[in-house]
Amino acid sequence: MSINPNIHLKTGQFAKLLNVNKDTLFYYDKAGIFSPEYVASNNYRYYSVYQADVFYVILMLKELDMPLKEIKQFLDHRSPDQLISLLEEKEKVLTKKINELETMRKLVVDKISDTKEALEVNTEEVLMEYKEKDQFVVVTDTTPSTNDIKNIYDSMQLHYNYLEEHEIAPSASEGWMTSVDHILKGETGNYDYLYTKVDEPTFANHTMEKGKYLVAYHNKGYSSMNKTYNRLVSYAKEHHLKLRGYFYEDILLDELSVKGMDHYLVKVSVRVY
Repeated sequence: MSINPNIHLKTGQFAKLLNVNKDTLFYYDKAGIFSPEYVASNNYRYYSVYQADVFYVILMLKELDMPLKEIKQFLDHRSPDQLISLLEEKEKVLTKKINELETMRKLVVDKISDTKEALEVNTEEVLMEYKEKDQFVVVTDTTPSTNDIKNIYDSMQLHYNYLEEHEIAPSASEGWMTSVDHILKGETGNYDYLYTKVDEPTFANHTMEKGKYLVAYHNKGYSSMNKTYNRLVSYAKEHHLKLRGYFYEDILLDELSVKGMDHYLVKVSVRVY
C-alpha cells in the first residue's frame, strides 16, 4: 500500500484532527479496537482521514458506557445490519438521557425563577396576582393531621412514590394545598393535598384556574403561618372578595438557599372573585 499525502496523516496529525492525545490513539491500537490504516517499514503509523468517523463513533459508544470489549466485538464483526441494530439501541439510550437532562434543566430553571422572585418580595404586603393561564398539577392526598412531622414525611413519601409510579418528573419544590373551608375554620396546617406542577395536562388531576389570586409571603416559620393566612382572609373581607377552592403554599426559599425551616420563604396564594 502506498501513502497518499492527501488522505493519510501521521499519528500526531491525526490526533490533532480529532482533538485527542496521541496516547489515546496508541491505547486503542494496542487494545485492537482502532488501528492505523497503514504502518510503514520505519514503523510510522498512518491514519486515513476517513477513519475519523469510525473514531467518533467509538468515542460515542464509550461515552454511552459501552465496554471496550463490546466495542471491539462489534468492530470485528461489523456489518450494515449490525450497525443499524447497535445505533437503534443507542438512540434509545440517548433519548432517555436527553429526557433526563431536560428534566434536570427545568428543575434548575424553575429554582432560579423561584429564588429570584423571593429576593424581590415584600413579606408585609398582600398582592393581587393574575394568572394568565391554567396551571396543571398532580395532587395526592395527605395523611391526617399533616402538621405532625411524621405525617408530613409520610405524605411526601406517598407523593414521590406516585410520581415515580406514573413517571412524572418532580418540580423544583412540591406545594401544599388547604381548602378555604379549613382556613376559615382556623385549621392552618391541616393540608388536603400535596401537589406538583406539570406542563402538560396528561397526568394532571387538578387545575389551578387562571384568574385573580391573592398572594402573601411568609418567612417567620411554620409555627406562625396562621398570621399570613389571617392577613389574606382579612384582606379579602375588607375588599369584598370571595375566596375560592384552595390556598396554595409554594416554598421559594428552602434548605438550598437558607438554613433552617424558620427562614424558609413561603408563597401563599388563593383564587378570588
